[in-house]
Amino acid sequence: MAGLEAISTATSQDWEASDLTSPREALAGRRHQFAAWFVLAGLIIPAWEAQVSIAGAKFTAGRLAVTVLVGPALVLLTRRGRHAVTCDLLAFLTAAWMLLAAASTAGFAALSSPAAESLQFLFSYVVARGYFSSPAALDTFVRALKILTVAVVLVGVAEYMTGRWIAHEAAAAIFGTSPLGSVTRGGTIRATSTLDHPILFGVFCALVNPIILLSERTGRKLLLSLVCLLGCILSQSSAALMAYFLGVAAYSYDHLMRRLPGRWAIFWTVLAVAIGALMTVAQHPIGWIISHLTLDPETGYYRILIWDAAFYRIAQSPLTGFSFELFDENILDSTVDCVWLVEALRFGIPATVLLLATNLTAVWPVTRHVQVKSDDFQERMNFAFTIVVLLFSFSGITVHFWNYMWIFWGLAIGIKASLHESLYYRCYATRGP
Repeated sequence: MAGLEAISTATSQDWEASDLTSPREALAGRRHQFAAWFVLAGLIIPAWEAQVSIAGAKFTAGRLAVTVLVGPALVLLTRRGRHAVTCDLLAFLTAAWMLLAAASTAGFAALSSPAAESLQFLFSYVVARGYFSSPAALDTFVRALKILTVAVVLVGVAEYMTGRWIAHEAAAAIFGTSPLGSVTRGGTIRATSTLDHPILFGVFCALVNPIILLSERTGRKLLLSLVCLLGCILSQSSAALMAYFLGVAAYSYDHLMRRLPGRWAIFWTVLAVAIGALMTVAQHPIGWIISHLTLDPETGYYRILIWDAAFYRIAQSPLTGFSFELFDENILDSTVDCVWLVEALRFGIPATVLLLATNLTAVWPVTRHVQVKSDDFQERMNFAFTIVVLLFSFSGITVHFWNYMWIFWGLAIGIKASLHESLYYRCYATRGP
């Protein structure tokens, strides 16, 4: 507990006017603190077992939080000084297409699941855009995220020691539901902590790591990063370990090459050439990628079968997909370990394209007219959430995100879009007309 208190009281940011002196600033600080903890509560309350029914709709903790906060967030977005960005339109179009595609396929009477998926993504995006745009608000969010990350990893450690998914068992006992059954690999339990699957737990830890590396400026940085690595290891997920080391590599590359102005242009050029070479040489490029991103080769080949089966079905309904209908196929009806395939199967190729465009417009670099301080908190968080959104997109090749991780993706994109907005208009104001 002392460690958690130390994290919560640590100040690793140097944004201006950090002391809330006026009553208005104090009220805003309390509002942001409540929003941060409320929206992150879904991280520590298991979604599978802990659900409540309100007006016939099922709510997890995360879904309830974004639903309650979306109205006030919209009010905050309409205040003076806020500006719309391209990502806003694409996030709305993504959710709208999901609903329209599902309605055209399954009818309006079967919109419960499509509405839950599309609206919780849009609502989480809007909540992040509304609440976590200022440095102070974002600092509050990051502090809460660090504390809860340590907590969920400790739960994972307890699972490893006891050989049981204790968080899910406890939630099931409280809410009178059936807990998820634990899974093992090599005779050892795979930790899932409070999330719905070990892969989701591991990938979450990997995604938090860049935020830790770029927000912490003390020796605690290494300790917290190792906590995230421990979570990845306990999950026994190749996707998590890959995402963790990619995040560390991006951070290290930027740190070591910070004096080179065109370092990221060089990076993306080299990556594009490598991908082009892979597409040219490999007979099955996607299969090659998938088979080299898994710890178990058998799992990799199984995922290639998933891709082949999914492509066949997507070709039958490329525009609207099949909503949540089953295919009477063992492979597609059991699991599809790719978020991009899942969205195309459910809502058609346009949904996948819109989701990808939402991610890309959020991370698109701000045109620099002025030199921004390298130690600026917003600048560091802008880079951190760029890594997070890109890792979400990349991990999605072999991972499907649902429940709280789907919400967390929307939060990450929304925060990144707000940072994009802030940096763009700050540069524009500094440059002048």
